[in-house]
Amino acid sequence: YAVLGNNVIGDWKPESCDIAYSDDIAGASEATAHLISKGHRSIAYIGNLQLPWFRRCALGYEQAMATAGLTPRTIDIRSDGSQLGYLATKTIFAKFRDLTAILAGSDQVAAGVYDALREMNIDIPGRISVVGFNDTQGSVLYPPLTSVREFPEELGRHMAEFALQRLQNPDLPTQELTIPTQLVLRSSVAAPPASAVD
Repeated sequence: YAVLGNNVIGDWKPESCDIAYSDDIAGASEATAHLISKGHRSIAYIGNLQLPWFRRCALGYEQAMATAGLTPRTIDIRSDGSQLGYLATKTIFAKFRDLTAILAGSDQVAAGVYDALREMNIDIPGRISVVGFNDTQGSVLYPPLTSVREFPEELGRHMAEFALQRLQNPDLPTQELTIPTQLVLRSSVAAPPASAVD
């Protein structure tokens, strides 16, 4: 979220705006580290890297993979929502047969991952573990989805404060606030199958 001055949406400069955003980088890094702690080594990230929140998640994922000495497998699909997840999953399995885990850039994307895996008769989490991001659908998917929870109400409250302050004093220095995320553990993550770690 950003309060824009004289900038046109789509052509804005972060340094000239008041900004509040979720710590997507740390959230994605934590989610990836969780998969690694379970024994996963072949982990893919899927998102639309034209969009900044997907890019931030990709950065956190890649940092965690690098820290563990693992090769990142980022799949960039110019789509959105469940369609992105579905198409990316089909693409992933055409390229990486040894994959054991997927980090999806949103829960909506993860729903498409679920659809594609079911269509291919691939078990979650027995064969593939899945983690989402934003925790908007985690509890309604089956199996329930491990996801990185964001706090949009907090973001909205702080952005409203920024906007009021900007109206009262347009010359204030720009402000930036990062809201932490929370990894919510559910049953879509398990250790990789023994054949994948032999």
